[in-house]
Amino acid sequence: MAPRLAIAALAALTLTGVADLTVVNKASAAQTRRQWAVSGVEPLGQPVAIGSAILGYARSGPRITIQGRAPEDGSVLWESEAVPGTPVRAGEWAVYLEPQEAFGAGYASVVVADPLTGTQMQRSPAMIFSGSPQSCFAGRAVCVTAAPAEDEPAHGYRLDLASGAFIPSADGVTGEGLIKIGTEVGLVHDGVVLWRRPDPGAARWSPHPADPAPPAVLGAAAVPSTPAVPSTPAALSTPAVPAAQAGVWVGETATGSVGLAAKDGTQLWALPGVVSDCGIPLRTAVIRCRDGRLEAFDPLTGKARWSVPLRGPVGVGGITVADGSTNPAPGAVIPGAGATIVIRGVAISLATGERTTPAGASWCFTANLASACGADGVPPEAAWTAVGAVADGYAVVATPAGYFGLLLEKAQ
Repeated sequence: MAPRLAIAALAALTLTGVADLTVVNKASAAQTRRQWAVSGVEPLGQPVAIGSAILGYARSGPRITIQGRAPEDGSVLWESEAVPGTPVRAGEWAVYLEPQEAFGAGYASVVVADPLTGTQMQRSPAMIFSGSPQSCFAGRAVCVTAAPAEDEPAHGYRLDLASGAFIPSADGVTGEGLIKIGTEVGLVHDGVVLWRRPDPGAARWSPHPADPAPPAVLGAAAVPSTPAVPSTPAALSTPAVPAAQAGVWVGETATGSVGLAAKDGTQLWALPGVVSDCGIPLRTAVIRCRDGRLEAFDPLTGKARWSVPLRGPVGVGGITVADGSTNPAPGAVIPGAGATIVIRGVAISLATGERTTPAGASWCFTANLASACGADGVPPEAAWTAVGAVADGYAVVATPAGYFGLLLEKAQ
């Protein structure tokens, strides 16, 4: 275990944004190899782990780059100029947009690269893209929405990872997931429109599992799970529901929110009360901020399971998985019983809404960048794994001063 003073000193410097944290990093290396800090970089949001690399966007003067970093020390493995966003994983590859200014303002190419080396495996023609690239066709392709030129309409395309072919999607639709199609919304999966219905006027949609149990917290982007199918004779078995059609899609309107069944688009509920961004990078399946309150809700009915006032800085206290490990596999569903949100010194259970006194430090967030708050020292490992990118036994968090990494204890 690292000496508390060494960790506290490093955390304090992270908070104050002292210019050169690498000096502290080198000085503490003789005492411990459990933590590191990298300064001189301005992260744009939290990084993600893809394989054995940590990927994140950063600003350097007028340039914005995507960087691959080594999880054990934060050193740069590679970097490339990029359009800001969130790194996307398709299969074993990293996907991002690379600006193509030679073609004109707004032009870019989709790039598929090795996350460890940055070696470009496939790329699309230069086009004008809207939205972010998305993994599709079971990780065998990247689906995008793009227009060949500024005065031409946008269409849906897919970049095949094996052949590099860049072709219109089957229905010519724009994007993946629940999207607006004229005066309707439709669920698009692998380039095919599964269903359409009149647009209820929502500006943003997100998928939620339709599980009546207490809210779960996901270690990666919240995606409805595919229900398990009992083992039955082949002649009697029922096909599994495709993941795209499981659960509920929740949309945010100008005055409230609405829930549509992912199976067929049936409207399940509509609820007044403006929903806003909680400012919490932790991927929570059924947590929302509505009219100044933090709530857990049932996606099938829209009703709040519990609701508490939301004021002041928000922190992520910690989380543990069912077996006690604090290093879940990517995309693992984690029970919410161990997760807390810390608001003005009060810890709130994400599972029950119960209020307690925080046991230690937590991560507080401003513009999606983390700072230690609530107590001296650094947050516990559970908080790191709840919000950080985890690769090769290290958790990495982006702070206003740069990147901060921690070697995780092995689960007993």
